[in-house]
Amino acid sequence: MALCSDVRGYDKLLHFLMGMLICLLIGVTFAVTFPPHIPWLTVTVALTAVAVIGLIKELLDSRFSGNHFCLWDLIYTIGGGVLISWLPWLVSYLLATGH
Repeated sequence: MALCSDVRGYDKLLHFLMGMLICLLIGVTFAVTFPPHIPWLTVTVALTAVAVIGLIKELLDSRFSGNHFCLWDLIYTIGGGVLISWLPWLVSYLLATGH
């Protein structure tokens, strides 16, 4: 399995945005749905979901002819999740404090 060397590009922006979207959807849904609302647990669940979904996507990509596992794609996906993880944390915190 060859690792990619393309560090930049339009594809990386899409991975970054998808990481943000996954983190928001999973994190806010978890924060609202499962009390007690614990901010650090919400962020952990959200970022774990981003990492697992990103890893599965890259593993599936590696099985297609002409495609490969790209570590940089995974890094950009997780980076997007990390950047926006403050928002699910904030939602969980506000729910926990009753605001």
